[in-house]
Parts: sequence; structure tokens; C-alpha cells
Amino acid sequence: MYAIFEDGSHQYRVAVGDKIVVDFRAGEPDSALTFEKVLLIAGEGDAKFGAPTVAGAKVEAKIVRQFKDKKIVIQKFRRRKNHRKRTGHRQPLTAIEITGISA
Repeated sequence: MYAIFEDGSHQYRVAVGDKIVVDFRAGEPDSALTFEKVLLIAGEGDAKFGAPTVAGAKVEAKIVRQFKDKKIVIQKFRRRKNHRKRTGHRQPLTAIEITGISA
């Protein structure tokens, strides 16, 4: 059995036991998360499609760890103006493990 859910502007296809990385969610490791925007549930028998979401369906997960992605370097340069600017950014992310899918 698997589900497709939406979080932010991303869609994820998951089954129970899968580990995925999503945008930062507040919470401590081993705390529970619930995703209510379930777009599809399938796997056993007929698939349930949402219009736009499946009513009453949810995907439950637990937080495995909070971390930052690798650094992205941004450089700006203007020729002949002696202008150079270099900055960086590290996106905070959350690793989760899917614990349940309920229709």
C-alpha cells in the first residue's frame, strides 16, 4: 500500500517504512507528524483518487533528525567595477520515517 501526499509545493510517493527528506518541520526527533493533504491511496484493490484530496486520509510519520543541506554558494560579479560579492546558504531540512497510512 502506498500514498501520494503533498507537503509545501512538493509531492511524495511513500509506503510504510520509507525514509524521506522534507522541508524543515519544527519538532524534536521521535515526535510525530501528520500530513493531511493526501492525493492518492493505492496498492490493495482499487485506488482512491482525491479531488483534490482524499477525504479523511492521512499519512503519519515520525521525525528522524533535523539537519542542514550542503552549502550553496552565490557569487555576484560586475566586470570593470571592482565589485565581487560571495554569500552562501544552507537549507534546513527534516528527515522523516513513514509510520502509517490511513484511508
